[in-house]
Amino acid sequence: MSDSTTEATAATSLARWRIHVTGVVQGIGFRPFVYRTARKHGLTGWVRNASDGVTLEVQGSRNQLMPFWEEFLHHRPAGVVYETLEKTELPPLAPEEPTFQILPSREGGVRQPTIPPDLATCAECLAELRDPADRRYQYPFINCTHCGPRWSIIEGVPYDRPLTSMKIFPMCGECESEYHNPADRRFHAQPVACPACGPHVELRSASGELLAERETAIRLAAQTIREGQVLGLKGLGGFQLICDAGNEAAVQTLRQRKRRPDKPFALMMTEEMLRQVCEEPSEAVWRWLRSPTAPIVLLRRRHNLTDHTGKPATGNAPLTSSDERRNQATTSPAEDFRPENGVCPVAEAVAPGNPYLGVMLPYTPLHHLLMEAVGRPIVCTSGNLTEEPMAIANDEAFQRLGKIADVFLVHNRPIVRPVDDSVMAEGEPDDIFLIRRARGFAPRPIRLAAKGPVVLATGGHLKNVVGLALEDQAILSAHVGDLDNLLAWEAHRRAVEDLLRFFQAVPEVVACDLHPDYASTRVAEEFACRLKAPLFRWQHHVVHFAACLAEWETPRSDPAFDGVLAPQPGPLEIEQRTTRPLPVPLLGVIWDGTGYGIDGTVWGGEFFLFDGRSFQRVAHLRPFPLPGGEVVVRQPRRSLLGLLAACGMAERELDSPDGLLRNLFTETEARILLHSVARGIQCPQTSSMGRLFDAVAALLGLGARISFEGQAAMALQFSAEQVYFSSAGPLSSGTRGPNPRAAGEVPGDAFMPSVHRFALTKGRPIVLDWQPVLKSLVAGLRAGVPRERLALDFHRQLVEAVLTVAEQFNVQGLMFSGGCFQNQLLRRLLAAACRVRGVTPWFARRIPPGDGGLALGQIWLTRRALQGDFIPGRGGVAENVNKDSNEKD
Repeated sequence: MSDSTTEATAATSLARWRIHVTGVVQGIGFRPFVYRTARKHGLTGWVRNASDGVTLEVQGSRNQLMPFWEEFLHHRPAGVVYETLEKTELPPLAPEEPTFQILPSREGGVRQPTIPPDLATCAECLAELRDPADRRYQYPFINCTHCGPRWSIIEGVPYDRPLTSMKIFPMCGECESEYHNPADRRFHAQPVACPACGPHVELRSASGELLAERETAIRLAAQTIREGQVLGLKGLGGFQLICDAGNEAAVQTLRQRKRRPDKPFALMMTEEMLRQVCEEPSEAVWRWLRSPTAPIVLLRRRHNLTDHTGKPATGNAPLTSSDERRNQATTSPAEDFRPENGVCPVAEAVAPGNPYLGVMLPYTPLHHLLMEAVGRPIVCTSGNLTEEPMAIANDEAFQRLGKIADVFLVHNRPIVRPVDDSVMAEGEPDDIFLIRRARGFAPRPIRLAAKGPVVLATGGHLKNVVGLALEDQAILSAHVGDLDNLLAWEAHRRAVEDLLRFFQAVPEVVACDLHPDYASTRVAEEFACRLKAPLFRWQHHVVHFAACLAEWETPRSDPAFDGVLAPQPGPLEIEQRTTRPLPVPLLGVIWDGTGYGIDGTVWGGEFFLFDGRSFQRVAHLRPFPLPGGEVVVRQPRRSLLGLLAACGMAERELDSPDGLLRNLFTETEARILLHSVARGIQCPQTSSMGRLFDAVAALLGLGARISFEGQAAMALQFSAEQVYFSSAGPLSSGTRGPNPRAAGEVPGDAFMPSVHRFALTKGRPIVLDWQPVLKSLVAGLRAGVPRERLALDFHRQLVEAVLTVAEQFNVQGLMFSGGCFQNQLLRRLLAAACRVRGVTPWFARRIPPGDGGLALGQIWLTRRALQGDFIPGRGGVAENVNKDSNEKD
């Protein structure tokens, strides 16, 4: 037989494949996709859901199977994420099945987190929403297997309608027909509904009285926004507070009622509005904005906009008080806020003193309908009083938000768990990173390097997220928030119980922060006691480093993250999840506000050397006192006083006529604080880089008192960026930052070394002495150097300090994590400098660099310690890092 005959026979002979895939493959139209693709190529077999993914068997000739396989890999539905993929060849069945079919779900086995997150409305549903001939025309709950609610409505697995909050809405005949038709886009779409059988909206007063229903409710809700009132909207994963973003008075009213004087509000707008309000985003940012995750993304404002009063709305003004802004606001009627010359104004009060706007596109049908009716950008912020958790139930909203919102647009589809909006930012064009991981991402798993015991991690105190390790995956909750009050504590405890219940998990180990007074630590102790499980306590900054290690140890731990950035459509590279050991030693640069140090001080400007088995604290910022302790978080002026006192400059800056402290404190106030510093009374020592940022901001007049943590540091970044961006000339479309130069140099003479370098002490650990920097900043101010230049110089000296420390160790790369690395400018400068020096930088991206990533780090450390791959007691971060809370029992 000839070779050609043999090849032809092989191509036409029957073969059977079994394929098992895990990842985000349930509740997202994957089985109908397999069904249609198999039938298209004339294959027989079946597909069904399993507890850990989806299994299918296909049979046909090689000529039929290969094009099926190509389509299976490269043309999956949007939102489908392949984590693992196993293909096994089986003997062909004889006789063959008559056709390809979808079999009932099979339970059993380990519950793997294959449930997709909530997804933004797809293009097909949007087209139907706007089609007067469609039976779902203007229906605010239109969805299909490609979009709509998932994690916010599911109560258990497998993901079937009886285990969702949609179980209270029996399907009508037409919806049921679509639901059971494998060829239909709504086949087994669990939230499927229509106006005849599904949820509906109602407009209610602040006290809960019914005002209108259905289409009329949406129309009147839009009218209230245009009239300058505040609307409480029941969204996808919780309530949102909405007002006209161009109405200064309305925004100020919302700020006053919500008790949020300065922190930026998020905006929702259409793509057309976005182009008018913001600089043109990069292609990568556009892909994120338009993706099924539809996050909030920080975008730079256009500089030529004016608000309705004709005043510039550039976001570059110095910080002003909320009272001053309220006095400037007008109460003009809605007609005064119409866009002029086609440009939509955004009130300065949306993001005071901030050149960035947090922008998202409409992501639910209800948002689309509301935006079309309002016709202008809207503020769209979480439905809560500041520092409280988001409301999710109607009665809860009337009670907690009734004094904030004038009216409520609600619906009768229950929300099972709160899911806030995710937030992203762009450093360099290839460095788009998460600041808050929630809607669109939770509960997507983070792939771990190996399987291990079930670990519950309770995270930190601020920006809390809880985590659960199952098999070789870490599941993180959506953003919980700051645990500063009883409601937040209860929300945190519910988030823990929800993960355990949903995945039917019994933790073998519990992990938490080393700080004894964190609410998350108390909850961890409670669960460890209840479960009689060991409790591991981990130092805060080591955990930040570990979270970044966990992210990069398995680079494709979240393929959907990189998948958004890849050209679409494009092939998906399926990798069997083998660990990619990171090159060691690695130097971790961990900078944030504060964290409990094992030496009795407050850490926050740390350098750790990781050799593969242990962490060693090899360098840190020179400690300085924090007069008054935690109160300094809202008073950067106190951090400045602590710095000046530590280097003997405070008395001079208080006594001399031009003293820098004279306008920041009364003399009595300053004397009392200096007395407490001298005697060490309520003045903890800190190595915090976050507090150093605060102090420099206060020194440069960018915020002596602030209303939210990080506000002064943000102002310092924004001030520096005025020089950084303006030095490059006009920004081209889709670009960021100055023209490329060595080490990120600002072109021409824009960078003059008016700020001295950090001094480095000899010995171990190395101490970065900030005193030369502080003295040169003071001298620069007195010499009339613009504060924007000084702010940029400060950033550049931080970069130089990092690289100087790195030169002291033979490291293969640098890892950056901690809240300070939410600073886009700092990331850009570091990345550029590392490239020039030939050092590989790794930044936290898929996991927030701030405290939202702590749960993952706690899981990673605990797993490594239990497996014997990590020595907690070696190298400086030693005793007290790992404790068993049950030793006393």
